[in-house]
Amino acid sequence: MKTTLILILLFCLASLTGFANEDPSDTFFGGGGPMPTLLFLDLEDLNSAIIGGGYPQLSQVLFANGGGGYGGALNGLRIGGFGLGGDTMSLSESRSVSFDFAYGGMMIEKAVRNDEDFTVVLGTLLGFGSLDLRFVSSVPETFEDAVANPFVSSMSKDFYVVQPYIAFEAKPFSWLSARFQLGFLWTLADQWTFEEVEFAGPPRTLSGLTATLMLRFGGGGQFPDLDEMEAALEELSKELDALDDSDSDATEAVPTEVVEEPAEAKTE
Repeated sequence: MKTTLILILLFCLASLTGFANEDPSDTFFGGGGPMPTLLFLDLEDLNSAIIGGGYPQLSQVLFANGGGGYGGALNGLRIGGFGLGGDTMSLSESRSVSFDFAYGGMMIEKAVRNDEDFTVVLGTLLGFGSLDLRFVSSVPETFEDAVANPFVSSMSKDFYVVQPYIAFEAKPFSWLSARFQLGFLWTLADQWTFEEVEFAGPPRTLSGLTATLMLRFGGGGQFPDLDEMEAALEELSKELDALDDSDSDATEAVPTEVVEEPAEAKTE
């Protein structure tokens, strides 16, 4: 899974390089910052199973906190990375269930409208994450009770993430921009894991709307001329090779010194 994401990232970098070659004079930027997010998840299947087991249902509105960074053309292709995590808990008189949710990956987006102070962006988040469920059936009163009657059950599962979105950016300062982002989260999850045991269970897929507010700190500049950078690297490589050759010649040219013993030492 991670290898696949790395290959996608390399593909995006190649695309960004191609875009830079088309218009080297275009401006680019880079930066990052916090991105608090509200997730409106569809947990009906999971809640049905939880309620059937005698536990209180989970809230389907989850607050996630994290951060991200991205960069690229102001009026073109951009790439970046992100990470989010959140949790919620439901309690009853004697039982509780907690739900932890975290995911991260990469961002691929393109500005479709770019004014001086306002930008509209279309993009996609691609990544992977994990779910953790923890059930507590009762609280033991003594050590013997805790040993004789285990009361905690924890399980986890991994998932893949695809989240298309539309974002609206404003730039009050040259070093700061704010964006409001609306997206649709869709995940494909593996089986639940309990210790070394795996078994099926909801949710197989997880989906919902997302709303993100992000602050990006960072500046911009001009795309470098990649041909000039390549020529400079080739020239540097030639100079390093020439330096290595000169060092080798100097080492071979150093004569071996013959140390003669003093005349007095020879007489003795």
